[in-house]
Amino acid sequence: MPRSVSSSSPSPSSSRRSSPKTGAPNARVRHAAHGIHAGSGSSSRSTRGGARKGRGNARGNGGFGRVRMLKGETYTRRRILVACLGVLLLVELFQLFWPSDKFFPMATLDGHAVGGQSAAQVAETLNAESLARNVTLTDQSTGRRITLAAKDAGITVDYAGRAQAAAHHSFASRIIPFSWLFVHNTTADTLPDAFGTSADPVKSDVRNAGLEVRDGALATVAAQDGYSFNPADVRTAAGKAFAATTDGDLAAATLNLNIVEPTVATATADQLRATLTTALGGGVTFTYGSGADAGTYQLSAVDVAGTIAVAQDAQDQSKLVASVDSSRLSSLFKDKGVAIDVAKRAVAAGAVPETFATDARASRAVDVAKTADALADMLNGGASRPVEITSRTITNAALYENLPAEGTIQDKLKTLFGNATYSVAVYDLKTGEEKLTVDADRVTTSASTYKLFIAHSMIEAVESGKLTWNSPLNGMTLNACLTTMIVNSDNACPEAWLRQYGFDTVTKQAHEIGANNTNFARGNMRTTANDLATILKGYYSNTIATKASTDRLFPLMQTQVYREGIPTGIGSDGVVQDKVGFLNALLHDAAIVRCDKGDYAMVIMTEHSSWSKIAQASLLIYDEL
Repeated sequence: MPRSVSSSSPSPSSSRRSSPKTGAPNARVRHAAHGIHAGSGSSSRSTRGGARKGRGNARGNGGFGRVRMLKGETYTRRRILVACLGVLLLVELFQLFWPSDKFFPMATLDGHAVGGQSAAQVAETLNAESLARNVTLTDQSTGRRITLAAKDAGITVDYAGRAQAAAHHSFASRIIPFSWLFVHNTTADTLPDAFGTSADPVKSDVRNAGLEVRDGALATVAAQDGYSFNPADVRTAAGKAFAATTDGDLAAATLNLNIVEPTVATATADQLRATLTTALGGGVTFTYGSGADAGTYQLSAVDVAGTIAVAQDAQDQSKLVASVDSSRLSSLFKDKGVAIDVAKRAVAAGAVPETFATDARASRAVDVAKTADALADMLNGGASRPVEITSRTITNAALYENLPAEGTIQDKLKTLFGNATYSVAVYDLKTGEEKLTVDADRVTTSASTYKLFIAHSMIEAVESGKLTWNSPLNGMTLNACLTTMIVNSDNACPEAWLRQYGFDTVTKQAHEIGANNTNFARGNMRTTANDLATILKGYYSNTIATKASTDRLFPLMQTQVYREGIPTGIGSDGVVQDKVGFLNALLHDAAIVRCDKGDYAMVIMTEHSSWSKIAQASLLIYDEL
């Protein structure tokens, strides 16, 4: 029976192949089980052991799969955690080491994106942008409105402190992760104010309407209101709306602008422009002489328009009247060949000396003042018609006789002055260029030309606040003293000034302006042609006196009564503002000459000469300019 038991025992492989859905194998199993129960007990234990072993193997295989799955999930979570910690560390490092003077990437300041910029860059940018923005102001009385750039409205901007404070990063903002995503420095009240106002009031002078030549045609210059206000009032009136937005007007405010309305309206200027344009037409015809010897000259409307000047009517300040600038008309006649042709005709008619028939002196043949008046009458009448050129009436023909004609200007002056002692200094006042000097540093007695230095001393006392023009001097006001000293060459006032303030004081003041060879002592007043030119240059450029002071002085020099020297020599070719000096054999003339050739300081100092020689010398010098 052992054989039958052994052959009937199921093997693991046959058991795995059995299926409950197939009948024969199950029968064999049951049949075999019978044999087993009928056989020995050892076989039964062996079978149960095999079954337990099989189940154990099954459990073992299933447990190994779950362990592998758990280990993979743990690894993935660890990788995510490490990555997060890495990002966090990078952010912390980014925040900790971000420059202390730079804004975090997403920061704003007063609505402006400033991320990544330094405080200095932000300040520079916002300063420029803010100053360029407009401020619109409305006058509370008249409703007039003006628009100004912030800088012109007296608004000051300095974003340096505000930007520096806003860019500062606290320790907390550096430690808290990702805090830079939420840090936006906007309009915090704790930040320094970037805006201020000037202490000086803002002023604009009223401007009357007028005319100017623009692109070859007369154009209207619009009238403009005058106004004045305190910049601080702008911020007060604007309130919280001041700089509330990042674009558009910086502020809009209504306040007292102290409006001053112009006397001459724009419409008045438009009306005069139409009148003058009609009169100019296609050009202006000028005539000289009559009959067969008459000359006719056609000048373009553009050229003639350049000679027109416009001013308020003396009889009615609300109206405008046109005049003609004599010097510009003289230059036009010279440039267009009118002057030389008129001069030749005038010489032929015996109206002017023969020496006028040259390019250098041709303009002297024309009475430019009378011709300019005739042109102005035609223009203001609004009807185009010919304008007659008037020749000059010569009362000093001797001035033009026997003038040296050979050699250089230095040769001509030497011939002219002969045995007389002389020194000359001529400078271009606009460029400072030396045009002519002859023995210009020779020291000589100043005669009354020293009064130009006394005038400077008086002006300095007034401008420094020590005196006013109403202060007393020699029984009259300082202004009256200045007037009589320059116009009449009075001696009493300058002598009183020297007694009160001292020769040394005036000498020191002369040296301070560069007149280093000028020295004053009682009975010994000495200077040079170059030093006199120096003080004239200082007056002209307003480097030694304000414009207000020279506006007071120059008319006095222009109307001084001794005009036989340089004023006579220049004649109608220019305007001469001068101061003469004469003492015994000394004759001096120190002048500012404003002419068609430019503006010049012209000083001629002589001994044992004459006023006519000085006049002729200035004529020769003018020819060379």
